[in-house]
Amino acid sequence: MNSERFEWKTFDTLYALESFADYWAENEKLIKIAADEQEKKHAPTWTPTDDDERGEYDMEVRNIRHLQDEIMIPMFRQSCIVMLFSMVERELQRLVDNLNKEHGKQKLGPKDLRGSFLQQTNKFTEAFYGLSLTNCPEYNAVCDLQKIRDCIVHCRGEVSLVNESDRKYLLALKKNRPGFLALERTALDIEAECIEQFIREIWRFFVWIFTELKWKLNDLWEQKKWAKLVDGIMAHAIRIA
Repeated sequence: MNSERFEWKTFDTLYALESFADYWAENEKLIKIAADEQEKKHAPTWTPTDDDERGEYDMEVRNIRHLQDEIMIPMFRQSCIVMLFSMVERELQRLVDNLNKEHGKQKLGPKDLRGSFLQQTNKFTEAFYGLSLTNCPEYNAVCDLQKIRDCIVHCRGEVSLVNESDRKYLLALKKNRPGFLALERTALDIEAECIEQFIREIWRFFVWIFTELKWKLNDLWEQKKWAKLVDGIMAHAIRIA
C-alpha cells in the first residue's frame, strides 16, 4: 500500500464509517438467517385452512422467531444508533485534532464552549475557521441521531421517560424519517431502513466538511458500496487519484 495515495485526515474517518456500515449490514443478515433457520426447523407441520387457523399458525411462527425478531434485532439496532453517534463524536474530535495540527492549537477548544459536543465543535469551527456545521444539509440528521441516542442511553428507549421537549421532537420524527417510529408509552421502533439512512447522512455530513475545508478524498471511495449510496456528493470533493 502506497501511503502517499492517502489523505489520512479524511481516510480514517471514512474508513471508520465504512467499517461500521459493513458491521451493521453483516449482523442484520446473520440475525435474519438465524431466525429463518429456526423457523424452518421448528415451523408447524400442519397447513391452515381458514382465517382462525392462519392466525394460530402465524402466532406459532412468531413464537419460534421471537428471540431474533423481538429481542435481538431491536437490541442490536438500538446499540447501532448509540455506536454510530459515538463514532460521530469521535470523528469530530479527530477533525478538531487535525485542524489544530494543520493551523496550530487555538486559545480555546470545543470543551471550553457551551452545549453538547456537536454544538461545541460547531462553535469552535465557526469561530476559528469560518466553518459552520449548521450549514451542512445533513446537520439536522446528526441532531436527529443524537436525540434518538439520548433516549436509548438515558431512558432505555422509552419515549414516555424523556422530557417534554425531546418527547415532542421524537414523536414528530416519524413524519420525515422512514423506518423510525416513536409513540407515547412505547419503546422506539427502529427498522433497518432507519439505520441505513443515518449511515448515508453521516457519510454526507463528513464529506461536506472535508469538501468545505478543501481536504482531499481518495478516489477509492468511489468504488465502495456506502459511498455509492451518497448521490453524487463525491463528485464535488477534491480527489486523490
